[in-house]
Amino acid sequence: MFIRLVEATVRRDNEARLETVYSDLILPVLEETPGCIFAGLLKNLEHTKTYISLTIWDTEKSAEEYVSSGRYDINVDQVRTLLVDSAEWKIQLSRDNMIEYTPISNDLVVRSYPVKESEKPLSEQVSSENSYLRIISHKVKEGSQNEFMEIYNSEILPLLKHIEGCKYAFLVNNSDNDGEMLSFSIWDSLDHVKRYEEDGRFEDFLSKISHTLGDLYQWKMALSDNSSPTKTITSQDIGIDKYTLITGKKFRQ
Repeated sequence: MFIRLVEATVRRDNEARLETVYSDLILPVLEETPGCIFAGLLKNLEHTKTYISLTIWDTEKSAEEYVSSGRYDINVDQVRTLLVDSAEWKIQLSRDNMIEYTPISNDLVVRSYPVKESEKPLSEQVSSENSYLRIISHKVKEGSQNEFMEIYNSEILPLLKHIEGCKYAFLVNNSDNDGEMLSFSIWDSLDHVKRYEEDGRFEDFLSKISHTLGDLYQWKMALSDNSSPTKTITSQDIGIDKYTLITGKKFRQ
């Protein structure tokens, strides 16, 4: 299985128009695209002008053929005038499974990841009503990636999957991109996410892997422990983004 995330920021007062165009024009194109299992538009809950188009593919080859066929460019043209102009980078997996960055002229950020399929198809979990997607970016220090994955997969993931409201969770190894590891989870409601974050379980999980995170993150935590009023924000902070599914459709197995 292969997932592709296309992120964009919408101009003021164009949110409703984007959602309509995605539902009426973009989804039909993706439905007719070979290998596309699911497509959905997600809205960032904190940055409400930021959207992600999430597509799930049977293989990386199918996703590549979608781009090379020109269908991707057609879909981008449908919404280009609705988006904020900016200079961004395209992030994708190369043929030897390395992350590569190339500048692109449009205002989209593309991220692609291979994902191991589990007993519960991801397309079924994310396509249900009222789905909430939670993405955490961990910056792991050099040499600690294997330890991080071992702890996460053996001590965190099994417990996370059994927390009330968590429908699906998996880890993506994106360590070639500055040591990044991505944790994806899909939830029944925002209330379930808030309870998980506030009842101490998220902090317990974080404590298991905190020693594997970047040196700048460790320094910030040390300052916090010493009750320093200084707020230090670094690129190695843990980034948490939450999205709600606006519209989506499962096409085929």
